[in-house]
Amino acid sequence: MASVDNEFVLTVAELLAPLGHIRPNRMFGGFGLYCDGVFFAIIADDVLYLKGDAQTRATYDDIGMARFAVPSGRAMTLSYFEVPGEWIENPEPLIEIAHMALGAANRAQAIKDTKKKKRKLGKVN
Repeated sequence: MASVDNEFVLTVAELLAPLGHIRPNRMFGGFGLYCDGVFFAIIADDVLYLKGDAQTRATYDDIGMARFAVPSGRAMTLSYFEVPGEWIENPEPLIEIAHMALGAANRAQAIKDTKKKKRKLGKVN
């Protein structure tokens, strides 16, 4: 694991370890979390946000997970959703939802890789 001195980040990384190799990375005043090299979570101000997409949206809405709003002064949200704080103390639901977030991140990465491959093929032809 990367050298991180934030206790909350270390706790979350440990809780999410059953998913795979969790690596926190400092970014934009917070942290990004990678599982086996796939970016799937953000930690900002000791709050965990998990990646979402069309397949996870209904579940996240049912739980009441709010979208991550970029703290830049302009109205902008990302496809990351706030994890209920009590899940850090009782992490059973966290693993299930984090697994869904990892699926969303893998789907997003696959789309990105396909677009990149098409661009590369277009330049070759």
